[in-house]
Amino acid sequence: MASTSIANSSAALAAAALAAAAHSRLQHFPKFAPISFSHGLRDFHPSPFALALNRATNGSSLPIIRAQSSPDYIPEANFYKVEAILRPWRIQQVSSALLKMGIRGVTVSDVRGFGAQGGSAERQFGSEFLEDTFVAKVKMEIVVSKDQVEEVIQKIIEEARTGEIGDGKIFLIPVADVVRVRTGERGEKAERMTGGRADMSSAGSSA
Repeated sequence: MASTSIANSSAALAAAALAAAAHSRLQHFPKFAPISFSHGLRDFHPSPFALALNRATNGSSLPIIRAQSSPDYIPEANFYKVEAILRPWRIQQVSSALLKMGIRGVTVSDVRGFGAQGGSAERQFGSEFLEDTFVAKVKMEIVVSKDQVEEVIQKIIEEARTGEIGDGKIFLIPVADVVRVRTGERGEKAERMTGGRADMSSAGSSA
């Protein structure tokens, strides 16, 4: 019993000594007053002037432009988006041919997928891919006026076709309207590109 009491006393003294040492070390650290943000956040109300000034500063170099409209202007499907899924190595050839015929607005993005080929394999760079394997393709998007649609489709087919499975597909989507962000122009004025097909046609007729 006596040995157990001595052991407990020694353990208590050791614990007290450790606590005292830790307390003395904490005295050397700087003390900071507690900070509360809740009261300040409740009372914070940004002024409308500050918000307006911030918006004006961000867009100070650009004039305010709104899409042009009038009561008698009704968007019609006078434009179409030609969306073509093609082989990647044919894109440069297709885009060059379109540029020569005056088509300047082209969007290209990398995509992956497979077609409904009924188990047929597609050959690409000497390798074969089955229909459940995603194959790298390129999606080309062009918005043109309806009188240019057939010429654009024909030109894409001429330049992209190899005669083998995997040449791709072309989708035709009606577009209700076109709006140029820089000027707010709509319709034919927004679709028309400087040096594009319309300018080439007018130059040829004047000559």
